[in-house]
Amino acid sequence: MTSAMATAAAGREVRAISLIGFGHFLSHFYMFGLMPLFPAIREDLGISWLQIGVILTASNVATGALQTPMGLLVDRFGARKILIGGLFITGGAFGLAGFSDSYLSLLVLVFLSGAGNSVFHPADYVILTASVDGSRHGKAYSMHSFGGQLGMAAAPAGMAFLLSVTDWRTAVMIAGIAGVALSFVFVFSGDTLREDAERKKRQKTDASWKSMINRAVILLFLFYALTAGSNIALTGFAGKVFPALYDVTAAEAGYLLSVLLFSVAMGTLFGGWLADRSQRHDLVLTLAFTVYAAMLVTVGSAYVGIAAIVGALIIGGFVRGIVNPSRDIMVREIAPAGALGTVFAFVSTGFNVGQGLAPLAYGALLDGGFTNEVLYLSAGFIVLAIGLLFFSRDRRF
Repeated sequence: MTSAMATAAAGREVRAISLIGFGHFLSHFYMFGLMPLFPAIREDLGISWLQIGVILTASNVATGALQTPMGLLVDRFGARKILIGGLFITGGAFGLAGFSDSYLSLLVLVFLSGAGNSVFHPADYVILTASVDGSRHGKAYSMHSFGGQLGMAAAPAGMAFLLSVTDWRTAVMIAGIAGVALSFVFVFSGDTLREDAERKKRQKTDASWKSMINRAVILLFLFYALTAGSNIALTGFAGKVFPALYDVTAAEAGYLLSVLLFSVAMGTLFGGWLADRSQRHDLVLTLAFTVYAAMLVTVGSAYVGIAAIVGALIIGGFVRGIVNPSRDIMVREIAPAGALGTVFAFVSTGFNVGQGLAPLAYGALLDGGFTNEVLYLSAGFIVLAIGLLFFSRDRRF
C-alpha cells in the first residue's frame, strides 16, 4: 500500500469511528436524558412516580426485547441501513415526546425511542469491525464505548442546562433533532461506513440463529448481565447511597457519580490500546474487575473519608473502563462468520437484563435500611462475573 493510500485509509477509519462514536453518544444520551426532566414532566402531566418508573421500564423492555431480532436483521440486510433507520426513529420519537399531551402518548413515544435504540450495538460493532483494520479493533471498540460513556455522563448536565433555559418539552425536541440530523449524515456517508463481508456468504447457508447462540455466547450474555447489574448500583442509586453513607448533598452525590463516569470513559481509551496488545483478554478483565470490586467494598464500608472516596472512584472507574474493549474483542472472537451482529445483539441484551433486575434487589435493600449492602451486592455481582472467567472452559470464553 502506498503512503497516499495508507493515509486515505487511515482518514476513512477515523471518520467511521467518529461517526459511530457520536451515534453511540446519542444512544446513551437518550437513555439517560429524560431522568433530569422527570420532576418537571411529573408536574406538567400530573402523574405519579410509579408512572415515571414505568417510563424507564418501557424504554428498557423495548431495547432489550428487540436487540437480538435487530442483530438478525443487521446480519441479513446490512448494518448501515438498519442503523440509519434506528437512529432516525430514536431521535425522532425522543423529540416528538415534547409534543405529548398525555401520559399514554409520552409512554408510547419513549417505547418507540427505546425500540430504535436496539439497533446500535449490533449495527455499530458490525460496521466498526468491517471499517477498521483488525489490528486496531481494540482502539475502535474503545472509542465506541468512550462515546457511550460520554453520552451517559453528559445527559444529566446537558438536559438540566436545557431545562434551566427553556421547558422540558423544548429540551427533548432539541435533543431529538440531533439524532435525526445524524441519521441523514449517515445516509450520505459514502464508503466510510462499511459492511460485513461475510454476511452475504452466510445468507447462502442454512445456519439459523440458534446455531450461533452457543455455550460461549451464553456465558458472555451472563457476564454482561452480571456486570450491568453491578453498574446500576451507583449509576442508578448514587443520589441515595452517597448522602446516606457520607452525609453529602444530592448535588454533591451527582458530582461523585460524574467523577466515576468520566473515569470510566478515560479508562476505556487506555483499554483500547491494551486490547490491541494483549492476548489474554480474560486476564485483563479479571485483574481490572478485582480492583473495581475492592473499590465498591471500600466505598460501601463508609470507613474512609470523602477525599479517599474520590480517589477510589477515580481508580475504580478507570479500571472499570479498561475492561470494555477487551470484553468486546472476546465477543468478536467467538462470533461465527457473518453473524457478528446477532451475537453482539444477544450478549448486549444482558445489559438490559442486569439493569432491569438488579434495581429490584437494590431498592429492597434501601427500603430495609441496608445502604452499605447495596455496594456489597454490587461487588458480589462482579465476583460472580470473575467466576465465569475462571470456571469456563480454557479459562476464557
